[in-house]
Amino acid sequence: MSVDRKTVAIVDDDDDLLEATAFFLESMGYDVVSFASGEAFLAAGGAHRVELLLSDINMPGMSGLELQDIVRHRFPKIKVIMMTALRDEALKEKALANGARDLLQKPILADDLVNSIEKA
Repeated sequence: MSVDRKTVAIVDDDDDLLEATAFFLESMGYDVVSFASGEAFLAAGGAHRVELLLSDINMPGMSGLELQDIVRHRFPKIKVIMMTALRDEALKEKALANGARDLLQKPILADDLVNSIEKA
């Protein structure tokens, strides 16, 4: 019997956070694909198998909000959770209004990440 593992894409320009988050989610039973930018995620062409996108907001080049908008239109079945180190209520409102299921504050606590993913 095969187990139906969900695929999570993580997009963040912080290599340490990217690696730690991927390791944690893999230990929780998720398949994880990681990208250092929104452009890399879109260029990889694997969005068709991703069920959840976990993206930083502030990145060089394409911002997470720009990526979120593209994903919302091109891949409407992908659920999106945004992450940021900024404490900005307007930014949170914008991300949520644009379809994000949640906005997690960095540094992200493991329980907060799991709860957010389970809700999404």
